Amino acid sequence: MVTTVTEPVKTIAIQGDQASFHDIATAKLFGDSGRVYCDTFAGTFRALAEDRADYAVVAIENSLYGSINEVYDLLLKHEFSIVAETYLRIEQCLIGFPGTKLEEIEAVYSHPVALAQCEEFLETVLPEASRNEAHDTAGSVAYIAEQDTPRFAAIASAEAAALYGMDVLKHSIETNKENYTRFVVLSKTRTSVFSGVANKSTLVVTTTHQPGALYDALGVFAKQGINLSKLQSRPIIGKAWHYMFYIDIAAASGALTSAKHELEAQGCTVTILGSYKSGIEPS
Repeated sequence: MVTTVTEPVKTIAIQGDQASFHDIATAKLFGDSGRVYCDTFAGTFRALAEDRADYAVVAIENSLYGSINEVYDLLLKHEFSIVAETYLRIEQCLIGFPGTKLEEIEAVYSHPVALAQCEEFLETVLPEASRNEAHDTAGSVAYIAEQDTPRFAAIASAEAAALYGMDVLKHSIETNKENYTRFVVLSKTRTSVFSGVANKSTLVVTTTHQPGALYDALGVFAKQGINLSKLQSRPIIGKAWHYMFYIDIAAASGALTSAKHELEAQGCTVTILGSYKSGIEPS
């Protein structure tokens, strides 16, 4: 379970529509707080930057798809703080009009990641149906509902089917059932409305461009007895073949401060994106 909110929150910016997986994750975190629905991740960050929302919730990685690099880049650009996280089991459903038979379906709509996650089902059960990308899973259900034809289907959550009066034609069509997405909560300040003691941090480390620099940097965490749960490299724009490293560590406060000082003594640049209470990771 995620930590609980300690005070009311008015609005949360998310990428996607009502009943999208972002919306479901946000409900876990904030209950029925208001939403600012955005078409893109960039739009979600912009809504928070422009004070149209109190917080933002964004997916940062998926157990099958991997890291969402656009979000990592936007994190550094906007310098928001990560103040909480949660993990959501993603069950993809084939959604269509009531009474629709699978052999009637000629086109399937969804977010490109959802389509990729269901490739085996699409190849074996709907090999002749075209794949059509949409900006959001729930939005694809809204689209086929407007078209009013059983020839179209969508891939989204069961909640999206209920919202638009559609039927779940097939549950759990994702190729791998161990399908989880990690979502983080972003704030313009480091102040958190979540209870619980921070025990996890996310930081960006840029090493010197010298042989063994990354090895030496990682040795700092080993020396401090800090476990790394994620190491993600991203290119530094304007410096070909130079990289920065996004790192998740099981530490906050004192141990993090000591590690930061030692890394800086090595010539590294360190930016702390946030310290927060860890969500329960799927085993």
